[in-house]
Amino acid sequence: MPAARDAFAADDERRHLMARMNAAIQAGYFLLTARALGLSVGPMGGFDAAGVDAEFFAGTPLHAFLLVNLGHASDDGTQPRNPRLAVEDAVTFL
Repeated sequence: MPAARDAFAADDERRHLMARMNAAIQAGYFLLTARALGLSVGPMGGFDAAGVDAEFFAGTPLHAFLLVNLGHASDDGTQPRNPRLAVEDAVTFL
């Protein structure tokens, strides 16, 4: 849609916000696909994104927002999943 291009071109903050949201959605699809293919997946946040950018993306417009461990876990190297909140404790339905 041509009008959307003009709206985003004029607003850097909005463009970056939408880009991160869309990247997060695509990352979710990537994780689900990898798991559906039988791979073990370990998404990680809270890493040194600036360090990753400097090491892998220097001189490019690319930036890291998520790291993912991807592969096949060994039978003796996995840990049981940590406890999760019940839906009733974490979600409010409107």
